[in-house]
Amino acid sequence: MRYFISLTLVTVLSTLGFSVPTWGGELIRAKGDFTVEVDFSTLSLNPVDENCLLTIEGVVNFTGTLEGIATARTRALALASCSDVSALPPGAYEDIFTSAFEFAGKVNGRPIIADFTYRGRTALGGEIDAVFIPSNGLQGRLFVDAIVAVGGSYNGFLRVVDY
Repeated sequence: MRYFISLTLVTVLSTLGFSVPTWGGELIRAKGDFTVEVDFSTLSLNPVDENCLLTIEGVVNFTGTLEGIATARTRALALASCSDVSALPPGAYEDIFTSAFEFAGKVNGRPIIADFTYRGRTALGGEIDAVFIPSNGLQGRLFVDAIVAVGGSYNGFLRVVDY
């Protein structure tokens, strides 16, 4: 009965001109590693109450399903004062961050240029729990286990989008 209702609903909606959005392209199991090269000369610190908003740039090198490099710009709200952030190494304080990546390389051997958003949190000690969210040429989610200012591994699924 449930199958019949679903089929009827799809048939009615398609005759009215509605369509179900789909991802084009093959679903790719993506996994690999990445390293981070932080450019500390780009570090900017701005106090936000008792915390510190930091902005920094760098380069991310990918291996595995993703092969290539990405330029990155990161904004993080460090749960520490700006004087502590400037004096202590990354990972000595917790933070919540968002990075914007411009990736150029290959996905499963296919050349591509795409954007990524990297969102997550850094725990005391530097362990990162985050996701890579692709756009502009890719769709999917990659789950990340990493160490701040070092790198880590990614694992998830992607689709290459043909426009």
